[in-house]
Amino acid sequence: MVTRKRPTDDMFTGGLSLQKWVKNHFHGRMERVIDLSLVAASRDHSQEVKKMWEVAIGELLELGILCTQESPSMRPTMLDAADDLDRLKRYLSGDTTAAFTSSLGISSSTLGDD
Repeated sequence: MVTRKRPTDDMFTGGLSLQKWVKNHFHGRMERVIDLSLVAASRDHSQEVKKMWEVAIGELLELGILCTQESPSMRPTMLDAADDLDRLKRYLSGDTTAAFTSSLGISSSTLGDD
């Protein structure tokens, strides 16, 4: 959803899939894989909102990569994925109990401020 590409996009040929493309290009730099309209939508917001946006998009990308791994044994359980999405939802709704940290290792304090 954040790439605005479909798994059936013409660019995914010769064994290249959406999951592989994101995994190969992401490397913690979401601007390489997210749709430009998402970047534009965040431009006019405060630094706090931009930081929350980065956390949310980064988490969704990481979770998407993990949930679509070829080997089912390497994927998180649905319960783990739902738990991470619930924590992200609470973080985005302003839950001030702590900075967002998922069981997948991404957190609001580990993302760069650039």
